[in-house]
Amino acid sequence: MTDEESNEAPYVVEKVLDRRITAAGKIEYYLKWKGYTDADNTWEPEENLDCPELIAKYEEIRRQKEFKEAKKKSAKKKLEEINKPRGYDRGLLLYRIVGATDCGGELMFLVQWHGTDEMDILPATVVNEKDAQIVIEYYEAKSKVVEKAKERAKFAAYEEERTETMEECQDAIPGTEIPTAELEQMIDV
Repeated sequence: MTDEESNEAPYVVEKVLDRRITAAGKIEYYLKWKGYTDADNTWEPEENLDCPELIAKYEEIRRQKEFKEAKKKSAKKKLEEINKPRGYDRGLLLYRIVGATDCGGELMFLVQWHGTDEMDILPATVVNEKDAQIVIEYYEAKSKVVEKAKERAKFAAYEEERTETMEECQDAIPGTEIPTAELEQMIDV
């Protein structure tokens, strides 16, 4: 070792300025060296560095900055969502009414638009005014569903009554004799 080499001061990191990930997936930091100009800043692989406090400080600041940016984007997206046109203001044609609900005493329709999966909840009065035919189709389809449900309920009640009658008849069929209690009822009538 020469005298010149032994007197040379070791390189000391003053500050971590940036971070990147190489194509090979390695993390490198852009460093400002103590006692050197910005022209001497270099990218160095993480495994070659011995400044964990400076790296931790840089990473904390970077995470805070990313969090603030994400929060700002989220707020902007929410604002865009709030200001986004709704209902007929979209300029789209109504595709169908998906359902209906009572909202504070006002009938509301859940509607779907042509060309999109997005839906809106609109007052029934507005939909009645702008797309009366679709409202009629919705109610016709609903009434068909209700009629089928009533038919099924009637059939179920009929089947239940028929089953009970059959069970009662099976008690009396074996010898075609009429049970005493029923015979007394028939006589009293």
